[in-house]
Amino acid sequence: MSRALVTTAGMLFFVCISPAMPESSQEGLKVSNADEMILTALSYIDRSYRFGSESSWAMDCSAFVQRVFRINGINLPRSAREQANYGIPVKRDNLRAGDLLFFATYSSYPSHVGIYIGDGKMIHASTTQGIVISRIDDPYWKKRFLFAKRILRDEKEEKDDIKDIILESLRDRF
Repeated sequence: MSRALVTTAGMLFFVCISPAMPESSQEGLKVSNADEMILTALSYIDRSYRFGSESSWAMDCSAFVQRVFRINGINLPRSAREQANYGIPVKRDNLRAGDLLFFATYSSYPSHVGIYIGDGKMIHASTTQGIVISRIDDPYWKKRFLFAKRILRDEKEEKDDIKDIILESLRDRF
């Protein structure tokens, strides 16, 4: 077998076992694409919630986020817990449209995810209302907020200091 063929086969194997995000998405899309992301998310408003479902008419929170991002060229894993491993941490007071917000609803780990749309609001799949817009300063969400991650980012953006993010999260919980 030729060396080029072995190298090509090895590269294909690596691509197949890498995280399910296109290479260009691992660094994030430019912020201008946040508008398209939000428009896509808004097109699902009022659809039903169904735990574990990936249907386009009834889905849970992580399936909703996965679908919106996939339509916009970014492949995320299926569960909120897995999605929480992507992106870069961002402080709550530095949120931008398109950031993912993670909450502890029925467990201590990220069990709910929403997409920040600006002006203190997120779009998400609510268990009782389906795909809706909610205020993130609502006492229910504020108490359960864990952290935010930026998938869409500006090329010039610097990472937030992780210590500040953890301290802010702890301050909000107590």
